[in-house]
Amino acid sequence: MNNILPPSNDSHDYLSWAPYHWPDCNWCAKAKAFSTPDETWTTCPYITLDGQVNPDVRTLNGPVAITSVSQAVLYTAVSYGLTRLPDYSRRAAQWIDAFFLSSSTRMNPHMKFGQIVRGPGPSGQLGTYTGILDLRGLVKIINGILILKSSGSPDWTASRDQEMRAWTLRYIAWLENSSIAKMTASRANNHGSFYVSQLAVTKILAGDQQGAIDVLQHFFKSQFRDQLAGSGEQPFEAVRTRPFHYRCFNIEALITNAKIGDFLGLDLWSTRSKYGATIQTAVDYAIKTKPDDEDVHELVPHVASVAAAYGDPDGKYAAFMSKTMEDYESKPFWFYDQTQALPNSPAARKTKRRQDNVVFGPVIEFSCPMVFDKSDKVELDMGVYTTCNELRAFYEY
Repeated sequence: MNNILPPSNDSHDYLSWAPYHWPDCNWCAKAKAFSTPDETWTTCPYITLDGQVNPDVRTLNGPVAITSVSQAVLYTAVSYGLTRLPDYSRRAAQWIDAFFLSSSTRMNPHMKFGQIVRGPGPSGQLGTYTGILDLRGLVKIINGILILKSSGSPDWTASRDQEMRAWTLRYIAWLENSSIAKMTASRANNHGSFYVSQLAVTKILAGDQQGAIDVLQHFFKSQFRDQLAGSGEQPFEAVRTRPFHYRCFNIEALITNAKIGDFLGLDLWSTRSKYGATIQTAVDYAIKTKPDDEDVHELVPHVASVAAAYGDPDGKYAAFMSKTMEDYESKPFWFYDQTQALPNSPAARKTKRRQDNVVFGPVIEFSCPMVFDKSDKVELDMGVYTTCNELRAFYEY
């Protein structure tokens, strides 16, 4: 199934399918047996089963390729920065060339066909606002590029830098102007959080640091304010069918945004939601939450980030990581999650105070998140909706 093309028939256009959508063809099973998978994709309506991944979405090249290139570029760039061995630098440049720059293999700078909801009619021919999430690994790729540049890599030439900057500028234009991306930007949950990560980091590579700062500050003054309850609960994630996973997922995006801000000289770690919670509060809440059948290991890298950013004077984060993942100090995330890498964090500035010495303001009464100002219900994923009343209990718990 690796030769499947997007509706544009352009092999350079990224393609993925919405993961939580399944064909609903019971009505036609006896009348007609489909001989090829694509008959199912274009004939049967698809229904939403939140949290249940349709396994055939994993047969496409795009999502796997993005994951592979993001890890490869970051690891080889870090390896070059540490060792100055030229092979690592060459490999990083080759990965970037293949994915972004080569005329025969490059990806076009848009996500127009990301997470298509298959089925008959026009809706099965265009991607959805959830598809932008697939390219969240771009943060790692640009991180790798910045390492190559700062390390003086001979392989990161002026021409290669110019070409990558041109690709980035075109992607920024799509992120800021396409109807799909505008909808992603408006989402109140993890989709909106990860959108900000991509837009901010691409602006950094394009040389627009003030633009990146503006994007981050706008997010932390808008969507972020409603994302965290006073307890640290994340109502927009907790209402989903896999709440532990989605709590961790949005925390990943929030930490990424705070790290990008830290690089730009901002302390977004100390930003509080409308109800007084920080990213640390969200992680503390998740630590106390039972994962049930979900994977508790998802949380460990985020605990490491919080320990680096806020400090761990009581050792509670180290204790959690040791209990949950004994070899956590041998993992790549532990290498990145050090206070020295976060110079604008509370821990680095030595302004961390014991939580029991912090005086909070008055308790703020619940009010519906601003995303409900224009609608009685909001979409969290394709076909997955929630209301203010459904979220209220998570804020007041």
